[in-house]
Order: sequence, then structure tokens, then C-alpha cells
Amino acid sequence: MSADLCWINGRMTPLAEASVSIEDRGYQFADGVYEVIRFYDGRPFELAAHLDRLQSSCAGIDMALPLTPDALAHELTSFAETTGLADATIYLQVTRGTAPRNHLYVGRDLAANLLFYPRPIAPTPPAHESPGVKLHSVPDERWRRCWIKALVLLPNVLAKNAAAKAGADEAAFLDEHDVVSECATSNLFAVIAGRLVTHPAGPHVLPGITRLVVLRCAAELGIAVEERPMTEREALSADEVFITSTTREIVWVERWNDRPVGSGRCGEVTAQLHGAFRRRIPREEFVTRRRREGATR
Repeated sequence: MSADLCWINGRMTPLAEASVSIEDRGYQFADGVYEVIRFYDGRPFELAAHLDRLQSSCAGIDMALPLTPDALAHELTSFAETTGLADATIYLQVTRGTAPRNHLYVGRDLAANLLFYPRPIAPTPPAHESPGVKLHSVPDERWRRCWIKALVLLPNVLAKNAAAKAGADEAAFLDEHDVVSECATSNLFAVIAGRLVTHPAGPHVLPGITRLVVLRCAAELGIAVEERPMTEREALSADEVFITSTTREIVWVERWNDRPVGSGRCGEVTAQLHGAFRRRIPREEFVTRRRREGATR
């Protein structure tokens, strides 16, 4: 795989040579959105869901996506074929464009800057074969549009680093009522009395693509789901806790604020859900391939 190439505004260039202006609004105002898309064996996983969320994020900041979802899907899959993409992620970013620095964008003729580039990623082992992660709670000081996958990530960066300083792997966000919403770079689930509990997506929670797939898997397995707020205390007393993300898939939580969670091992529900998630990958690859072949006829 050639991981040193970047697609930027319709052309491919060496990543080291890819650039935008100092006055790009993404650089000066964090005025943009992004996606991280997982590729398995050269094929994108849940690409339609990622592009739907990208469109929603663009609309959420009053910005138009410069390509249609179909055209962008074509560019992404062509890029994967050209570069020999295998197991990797693609980081995709859209900013409002470049112009002399001014808070106002209304009434200005701006052309969005769109780019994406790959990074190799190692295959994810089954949940029960992976070490558990450690969580550390931090106050939630983010804005209230967390459903937008925006470039405004400084609160997440600070939270993640606070967790690292505490010897943890990930930060869990708590509001003023001690309700836990999600983590700095992942969604959060708990298994409580046999039911899967997770905070609803919305102002406080990003609608994660892996989160979406996990909810589908739970329905397939007959696992009851409650999308509702839960307190830190309730989560700490859960039978199982796990986090989800595009890069991690599903990982069980071993400790939280240096306290053991559940049995101290990967739980049965977590392992079942990760197994069901992994079984969807070849299905998704087949559907993606059929759609792509159909589109080229």
C-alpha cells in the first residue's frame, strides 16, 4: 500500500507536498468537518453511513459538501484501487475554504477544500483476546453540537491527555449531573442487568458508525437496548463496559478511575457483539463491491 499519497481537491500528490493556504478557515477557525473510514482488504466498511454523516456534519455548520456522496464514494474507491489500499483508515477533511481572515463567511464566494489520505492499520483481534482499556473521568467542557464530526477537537485532545497523565487509555466525559455521555475518541456502552445501555446520540454524543453497527448487532442477537443517559456510578457498577470506534472496533473496559469494572475480564455480551460485528465485515464488502460493479455498468 502506498501510504504517502494524498487526494486533495481532485488531484493526487505526495502527502509531504500536499498543502493548503495559511488562510484556510480550517486552520484559522477550525471551520470544517472530518471522517475516518475503515478499509478492510481494500474495501470501505459502512461507506454510505460515513458519507451520510459527513453530509449531516456539513449541513450542521452551514457548509456544502463540494462533491455528491456518489462522486466522493467513487473517488475514495478509485484512490484505494490506485494506491493498493488494504487494511487501513482514510482520514477525510472538508474545510469551508481559503479567504482573508474574517469571522464572516456569509456573502463570501468560498470554495471548500477537500482532502483525504490513508494510514495502515493492524487487524483487530477478537475482543476476548485483547487487553482491556482503562478509563478516566473528566468534566465535559465541549460545545453542544457533538453530533457534528467537527474539527473543533481541542477539548477532546485535552481530555485524552489528562487521561494519559492519570495512567489511563481513554477519557470519559461527565456533565454537571455526573451523567457519562461518551469518551474523547469513542462511544461508550454498558451492560446492566442483561440490557445494553448507551447515551442517545445528539448534542452530547457523536452518532458513531461503529456504535450504529453495534446497535444493529444487538438487535440481531436479541439483546435488549436502552438508549438513555446513565450516571458514572451506574456505569461503574455495570456487569460490562466497552467502547467503540472505527479504529478500535469494540474494546472492553478493564478499569475506570483505577477501579475494576465487572469481572475484570472481557464480558460475554461484549465478545458476542464483537463476533457479530466481525461477521458483518465480509457482508459489507460484498454489498459495497456489488454496488460499485453495478455503478460502472
